Amino acid sequence: MSTYYRPEVDGLRAVAVIPVILFHAGLDAWSGGFVGVDIFFVVSGYLITGIIYNEIRQGNFSIIKFYERRARRILPALFFVSLTCLAIAWIWMLPKEFSKLSESLVAVNLFVSNIYFWQDVDYFAGPADMQPFLHTWSLAVEEQFYLFFPLVMLVLGMLRRHYLLVMVFLAFLLSLILAEYGARNHPAANFYLLPTRAWELMAGALIAIGLHERELKLPRAIHDGGAFLGLGMILYSIFLFDESTPFPSLWALIPVLGAALVILFARHDNAAGKLLAAKPVVGIGLISYSAYLWHQPVFVFARERSFGALSQSDFLLLSLLSLILAYFSWRFVEQPFRDKRNFSRATIFSGALAGTVCFIGIGLYGTYTQGIPWRLNAAVAQVADVRNDRHLQSEGCQSMPGRVIPIEEACEYNGEYMDKVVVWGDSQATPLVGPVAERAKDLGLGVKQFVYTNCLPVAGYTRSDEPECGSFNEDAMNYMVDNDHVKLVVMLGRYPLQFEGETFDNREGGIEEDNTVYAVPFDKAKTVDPAMMTNRVPLVGERIQQTVNTLVSDGKKVVLIYPVPEVGWDVPFTLAKEMMYGKARAAPLSTSHEVFKERVASAYEQLDLVENHKNLLKIKPESLFCDTYLTGRCTTQVNDELLYYDNNHLSKAGATLVVDHIFDEMKEVGWLKDKRVELGWLND
Repeated sequence: MSTYYRPEVDGLRAVAVIPVILFHAGLDAWSGGFVGVDIFFVVSGYLITGIIYNEIRQGNFSIIKFYERRARRILPALFFVSLTCLAIAWIWMLPKEFSKLSESLVAVNLFVSNIYFWQDVDYFAGPADMQPFLHTWSLAVEEQFYLFFPLVMLVLGMLRRHYLLVMVFLAFLLSLILAEYGARNHPAANFYLLPTRAWELMAGALIAIGLHERELKLPRAIHDGGAFLGLGMILYSIFLFDESTPFPSLWALIPVLGAALVILFARHDNAAGKLLAAKPVVGIGLISYSAYLWHQPVFVFARERSFGALSQSDFLLLSLLSLILAYFSWRFVEQPFRDKRNFSRATIFSGALAGTVCFIGIGLYGTYTQGIPWRLNAAVAQVADVRNDRHLQSEGCQSMPGRVIPIEEACEYNGEYMDKVVVWGDSQATPLVGPVAERAKDLGLGVKQFVYTNCLPVAGYTRSDEPECGSFNEDAMNYMVDNDHVKLVVMLGRYPLQFEGETFDNREGGIEEDNTVYAVPFDKAKTVDPAMMTNRVPLVGERIQQTVNTLVSDGKKVVLIYPVPEVGWDVPFTLAKEMMYGKARAAPLSTSHEVFKERVASAYEQLDLVENHKNLLKIKPESLFCDTYLTGRCTTQVNDELLYYDNNHLSKAGATLVVDHIFDEMKEVGWLKDKRVELGWLND
């Protein structure tokens, strides 16, 4: 590696950071902008390995000096951005968000945020948009890599160059193979964790070691062609990749090799090198670290402060703001701390320790107190607290991808009773469990909770992205049919989401941001591609009919619940924020009844095809929520009671309203013996 400054490499940093920012801004054209992180990894591997290897060969490498440089480079700007985020979050964030921020703050300062977000957040899903420190996962990967890589280089660095290159290449290859396997089998871990990202850093390391004290001097045409080919590969990835691209995998070779080609072939005297070395491009490259740190918090806090969806113009302005903030933090934070004349090594290390301990302490306190709710007005905190209804009957009781609870180990309530009610469905069914258990206790019945996230209560069906859902439902169905003690089955699922294959837009500014999921027939052998099935909805509808017919024919009483009205807005979040910012509300928060009817048309059509039976009771929450309290509207609140804990799940109050209606209807159709209704015995 040549020791002179290469402005074109700083220019490559700009090519990396701008796509990342515009990807997180949600601009469709930049659907593969996340590959900017991979370009950063290659550049980092090239530059830092070059420094390490050069010092080892000269005999003056020092681990202490290395970590001092890393501390000067990484920590001042990170601490400054973190402190700013805490100050804004203290004022603007509700307890749930502040608690999550606190958890992530601990992970950030331990450099394990990649592990934290692997366990907690899908990088491409809607909730990721509200995590100010989500982007620090890549810093954690780098710091974990540089925790051991210098030590390995210290041991192996004096080997002959070709032996060292072979060993680094084998490590590169092993990590790449692991990434390809992980992309198919463990995509979340594959995305976030070091073992499947190390090869990208090693790609840069291979160049640094191979070019140590030498420079490629090939014909100009080869340098021009190689550099522009590399830029073309990067641009291809940025504009043609999207969240459906398995990543990192062999597909990631395109941007990684593209970055490697640019580093290899771009030079100060060729066209690609001059383009990347242009002052505006280099300028963005120089502030790229600060720009990377700032953009995600800027976007998150803008969403926090906004009552509606932000436009693309808004995000372009916020992107520009990120660059402006980046310049100032580069100029007044990064640069001064990198100057040894301003801050000694002892000052840097002691400051790093003090800052880390301080931020971890604040993070632990914020986590322990569940978001420090006393920061807020009591009325605001009370409204926001409804969001905690999410945890009622869900902690450890709700199956989800990667954590399936066997049917025989499902959570049970009123366990002293032999006869059972089964609450079966997706996460929308979970809020019903508590109110059902309260009423079932008077009936002398226990309650079993068969709930799997985004998994409709239908045998012979599965989520398009999760075949385990189908297996779970098969096991649930076998349990219910084979068990004479199951007397009543309550079925609720979010059919419109999976029938339409679209998240909900209430057309009034409430747009749900999450991954799309499709209902498809269950095939044990593979995950079914919904795009290949034009008739999937009626096929799943047939399975709903078969499921209910099997249960009622077996003597079970079945309560089939039609769709709960979706909202689009996170109800407690929206109302609490309005109270925080003094925004007056003239009427209760509600959505259009007509929009609801359009949304549920296909779901109603399929559920209406289920034949009536003496053991079947059909319940329509629409009759409780829509065109009742407000003409032409579906309400989300009744007086001071919020009926939802987010944008589609019922709160305890909302679930109790539905369950009370169910039991009133059960009494009406004669399922409860009138003379012993206080005991609530079910008819045999």
